[in-house]
Amino acid sequence: MTTRQQTQVLVARDEIVAPPEPRACEDQSFELPGRLYVAMITMFTGFVAVLALAFTGGHMGVAYGVIFAFIAAFFAIPAMFPGMAPDDRRSKALSWAMFNYKGVTTATGRTSAKDATVLVLLLPSLILCFAVAVALIAAVV
Repeated sequence: MTTRQQTQVLVARDEIVAPPEPRACEDQSFELPGRLYVAMITMFTGFVAVLALAFTGGHMGVAYGVIFAFIAAFFAIPAMFPGMAPDDRRSKALSWAMFNYKGVTTATGRTSAKDATVLVLLLPSLILCFAVAVALIAAVV
């Protein structure tokens, strides 16, 4: 059978410690300024637009409409997260000036603004380049 431990006994045995530091993943604003999200949206919609222009015809308009709806949901749902956080943990995204000054906190430590921008925009830019390459190959063949 279990028994309740007295607080004084736990303190004497050094089993009570300070609470852990808040982790970066608990900040639901992601600390990134809106300009980065606009750049990502532009690149993702550019990917779909390039493919839509390269492969027109048939019933592809419906498929592209569904893809645009998914892209909108991909950004709209996380945009609602900060508003759903409790009032004591609610935070705002960093302004562009503060982002340049202090960077962002990640799970592995602090990252500069330049490095965070490269990390965030690398995949969307490669996806856009992939669409351009596919469209060029389709135009040549």
